[in-house]
Amino acid sequence: GRRVSRRVTTDDVTRAAERRIRRTHRSRWTLALGMAVGAFILDQVIKAVVRNNMDEAGSGIELTPFLRIDRYTNDGIAFGLFPGRQGVVATLTLIALAGIALALVSLVRQNLWGAAGAGLLVGGSLGNLVDRLRFGGVTDFIDFDHWPAFNIADSAITIGAILIIMGLMEATEEPDR
Repeated sequence: GRRVSRRVTTDDVTRAAERRIRRTHRSRWTLALGMAVGAFILDQVIKAVVRNNMDEAGSGIELTPFLRIDRYTNDGIAFGLFPGRQGVVATLTLIALAGIALALVSLVRQNLWGAAGAGLLVGGSLGNLVDRLRFGGVTDFIDFDHWPAFNIADSAITIGAILIIMGLMEATEEPDR
């Protein structure tokens, strides 16, 4: 057979553009979800290894003169603030996560930096929240000299925030329709 050609209409072009935008948004949400799940799992697995193989502070491994792997339990928030208030900290974390999720919805759709950053921020926050609820405090183990100990979740949160700032600074790749 002979192939019949038809004219491409403005509606055809519009529908194709809309499909492309939907695919792009789906891929960014997939990236955000993958980053969140990856950060969460990596954090939880490494913390479990640390909890199962190290006693509290003092039994660690010195990697360099300024870096140790040592086990600490932080029952406060960043830098040990608000110790012993796990219920309040957990509630504030849940409220903050809900607010962050709402704020990041449009950023995730706009660019890859925002999608990756949102995923890391959410995954890290959930990792520390699980520790608070299960163990009454967050397991920290990366101990730089003259800096409070931290963990993979804390690193994911920090890197995620940096990526979000990069995403906010970058112009959107394509406008939402």
